[in-house]
Amino acid sequence: MKNKQFWVAAILSSLTMAVMMSGLISGYKMGFGTDWPPVWAQSFLIAWPCALFLNLTVLPQIRTFSAWLCRPKTGIVARDNG
Repeated sequence: MKNKQFWVAAILSSLTMAVMMSGLISGYKMGFGTDWPPVWAQSFLIAWPCALFLNLTVLPQIRTFSAWLCRPKTGIVARDNG
């Protein structure tokens, strides 16, 4: 992934997750009434930097681990039962 694409993807994915999760969780906890939008905004301002930090630090390790889990198994010989 190119450097610019990496940063754009990290910013957009963390923005999306922070908006969705802070909105859903705060709305679920307090109800989706008239008091909810300011609480959502405050929750988002806390969530986005955290999501961006985790996206830049933890997510690459998770991608590496998932690639390791899904790697093709070598050395396994299939037997013909015929």
